[in-house]
Amino acid sequence: MRQKVKTASLTSRRIAALDAVPRRSPVVRSEMEGGKLRVTVKMNAGRWQRMLGANATVNRTFGLDKYGQQVYEACDGKRTVKEIVKGFAEETHVSLPEAETAVTKFIHTLLCKALLVIEMERPSK
Repeated sequence: MRQKVKTASLTSRRIAALDAVPRRSPVVRSEMEGGKLRVTVKMNAGRWQRMLGANATVNRTFGLDKYGQQVYEACDGKRTVKEIVKGFAEETHVSLPEAETAVTKFIHTLLCKALLVIEMERPSK
């Protein structure tokens, strides 16, 4: 059963997430190949991979299309997510809510793949 979350709590989380500053992970290598940006990150191999004889670390490469590249390059450690969303909306001519959904989901994906790190202010108690 899902827990009910207070609307005020969701609003404050959304504001905190939009005020966060994403930056590209320092362990990433990037290169253009065939019109796509190829981004490579070194990751620890999974336990089953190591059991099968793989090295302790492996390189994972991800290809980014022009929209992915635009968002990835905007994550420079200087702009907030809110600023990246606004720039994306203006450049792609989509509505701000649509851009917010697309950009925040994509940033979340990049975070999960260790391509980005994010700086957030700790909420005051």
